[in-house]
Amino acid sequence: MASEKFTLPDDFMIGTGSSAYQIEGAWNADNKGASIWDYYFHTKNFITSNPADFLKKPQKRKFPMYHKGTDLHALDAIRGYSFINGDIACDSYNKLDEDIDNLVELGVNTYRFSISWPRVLPNGDDRAINYAGVEYYEKLIQKLKDNKIKPVVTMYHWDLPVSLQELGGWANPNIIGYFKNYAEFLFKTFGSQVELWSTINEPRFVALAYGNEGMAPSVGEMFNGISEYMVIRNLLLAHAAVYRLYEKHYAESQKGEISICFDTAAYYPKNPKLAADIKAVEKTFDFSLGIFTQPLVDGTFPKSVLESIKKTDKYDNISMKRIFEFTEEEKKDLIKSYDFIAFNYYDSYIVEAMTETDYRQEAYLLNKDLGVKLSPNAENLQDTFDGFTQVINWLVNNVENPKLFIAENGIPEQPNVDQSELKIKYHRGILTELNDALNRKVKITGYCVWSFMDSLEWTSGYFSKLFGIYAVDFNDPKRPRSKKPSFEFFQKLFKTKSLPPIESKK
Repeated sequence: MASEKFTLPDDFMIGTGSSAYQIEGAWNADNKGASIWDYYFHTKNFITSNPADFLKKPQKRKFPMYHKGTDLHALDAIRGYSFINGDIACDSYNKLDEDIDNLVELGVNTYRFSISWPRVLPNGDDRAINYAGVEYYEKLIQKLKDNKIKPVVTMYHWDLPVSLQELGGWANPNIIGYFKNYAEFLFKTFGSQVELWSTINEPRFVALAYGNEGMAPSVGEMFNGISEYMVIRNLLLAHAAVYRLYEKHYAESQKGEISICFDTAAYYPKNPKLAADIKAVEKTFDFSLGIFTQPLVDGTFPKSVLESIKKTDKYDNISMKRIFEFTEEEKKDLIKSYDFIAFNYYDSYIVEAMTETDYRQEAYLLNKDLGVKLSPNAENLQDTFDGFTQVINWLVNNVENPKLFIAENGIPEQPNVDQSELKIKYHRGILTELNDALNRKVKITGYCVWSFMDSLEWTSGYFSKLFGIYAVDFNDPKRPRSKKPSFEFFQKLFKTKSLPPIESKK
């Protein structure tokens, strides 16, 4: 039941967020390099929908581990002759002052955004610096601080320079050195103005992109169940290398903190009385979250992950090793390589253990390793609210009670429908759970609504999933912003750090 009244702590960070590729546009302006998403959309030719002309077309769901608002295989509408890409997006690269004014009017004290790696380092390393791109972020950060808005900066939100993908991208261990080089450039350039950093947004999705063709870099399904584990290992080591770099050379002078940001969801057993389904919940957490968090706690992968991979290898007569544990030296870098844990949360899933028939018929190694079937449960709001607490409790219990920062939380609205009542109800429910966690002394330091404005939701396009507090007219070349009906709710929330009272419908 959503609370009608509470007040967040005075020092609580509350605001909204975005990511570079989803809002900036200007994909090749001022010597910016191409990202893997630029290449992906320019070669795949995805067509997008227009809210004035809808035609539903079901698409095959290949990977049940996909979840959150940006579901890459959801039903989407189709309109001819309009291709999805981030060439213009919200045109935020050219609308900086307007975006700042909107954030100020909204009343946030925190803004989470990402820096585009190829915009500042077009070739992937600091031998070639794009000073126009650097200036854009310098202005953004300074204007935020001038308006008493704390910047929370993500180093990597999926937009890898194409030049590095040509070397193998995150599947190549050499990416660790490139990411460390990029991070050091960021520390040297922006570190004196940034207190909170997140190295990698949703590393699980970064890894999944290397074993399927549904998101950039679209390496290919033939690598499913192989490349993901290679990428996960490199992502974790790259994060740890950056953390140790900051710890050794920048923490004392810049006094900032480093995190990594995980995607999360809640999981409920299809049959709460069936032991296999109850175990499926634990296993899904291990595969989706524990595979990233446990190495940061003790330097190892979850036992259930290793055993499941071994089982699949035996069943399918796979002789090559698919996952490599960390060396003792690597463990030293990994363990406690975070100052706080950032996470994104949207909704929940129903899970059930695969039957022997399911397992035998499953074509994808990664799904076979998991051994669990997932069904969306987003429409059950109470499960979503309770699930938020489930995720918090999991992190508290499995990551040694860390400081937590909710980096993304939101619900998509549909086009041409006023769903502000649903949006407000959703956020009331989540914030009530957050307040309850604070009352239980869980260390939550901040909360960001996803998202600042409607934006490119990856292959779902611009029109089918509208998360923004501000609307954007993507049919207008000028990309005008406007306040949605729920604007006043969020403005009061951000300015007062308390839930606005529920208005009477008399």
